[in-house]
Amino acid sequence: MAELVVSRSIGKVLAAVLASAILSGCAVVPRDRFEESQRLTNSLRTENARLKDRVLALEAQNQDYADRALDDLRRLTARDEAIDRLEKSVRGYQDDRDRLSSAYRRIAVGLDRTDDDSSVEPPPDATASGDHRPVGPREDSSGTRQTAEPPEEGSAP
Repeated sequence: MAELVVSRSIGKVLAAVLASAILSGCAVVPRDRFEESQRLTNSLRTENARLKDRVLALEAQNQDYADRALDDLRRLTARDEAIDRLEKSVRGYQDDRDRLSSAYRRIAVGLDRTDDDSSVEPPPDATASGDHRPVGPREDSSGTRQTAEPPEEGSAP
């Protein structure tokens, strides 16, 4: 009878273990399904590693773009500052030119000269013949006025 109690308790334990194994989801998996899950796991790990490498490459590229943008900003800021300095310099030169021009006009008016430059230029016929000597009355070293005659055509100066 003791043997019967031991065998029944072993049977109950075995039944409990078997029931717990079936109810817990542990089951014997076919070999091809197990290998398929291993291949899928390996391919997912490979894909994950590839994506991590791609993320690192994109982060490096993003950092390069950010550095380049900062360099461009610095360069553009320096260019804008240089343009501003040059514009101020040009305005200064223009102001100097205007100031000197008005001073020249005041001096010319003070000396009874006109601002008309046409009296200084030679007549068009003198420049056409290649002779640039003044035509009209002039004074020689003695102080007498002489009239210069226009050059004859075909004569050498």
